[in-house]
Amino acid sequence: MANIPLYGQNKDGDALNKASNAFRGPLDVVVAGDNSQFTPGKDELCRTYASHHANGMDITLPAVSAADAGLWIKIEVAVTVTSSDLVSVTAQSGDLLEGSVYLSKATDYVAEQAEFAADESDDLIFSMNGGTTGGLIGSWAKFTVNENGYWTVEGQILGSGSLATPFS
Repeated sequence: MANIPLYGQNKDGDALNKASNAFRGPLDVVVAGDNSQFTPGKDELCRTYASHHANGMDITLPAVSAADAGLWIKIEVAVTVTSSDLVSVTAQSGDLLEGSVYLSKATDYVAEQAEFAADESDDLIFSMNGGTTGGLIGSWAKFTVNENGYWTVEGQILGSGSLATPFS
């Protein structure tokens, strides 16, 4: 007689593992100083990184796989940029960025809003420059590992000028 899983039993790679991964890290907030550089490991994810300096921060994401589905990192902008790159998030080669963000002009939040999506073929960098690609105070983006082992990006970012994609 074959072993039949009981109701509620889960197998590796299912939604229970994804939910477990979502709470794997410290679940706290890291406040970034002047041009802070972060390279978190998988056990340092599941937290929010808040940019509290006009010179921004750079984050290099760890390599991930489908087994890491549910891990996340959130970026929040608490100080408007005065440098060329407020926030730059870089994924490892092969860990593509997927998903999209809404980018709005801070002067007219509703009327001048555009959705920018990763092309899902080669985008590894998400960059907010404090102007056309977003990064004004109040911007946020969340990166979550999906079932394919890629990073799904979602967010609401604020910019100025001729709005442009933050993905590259």
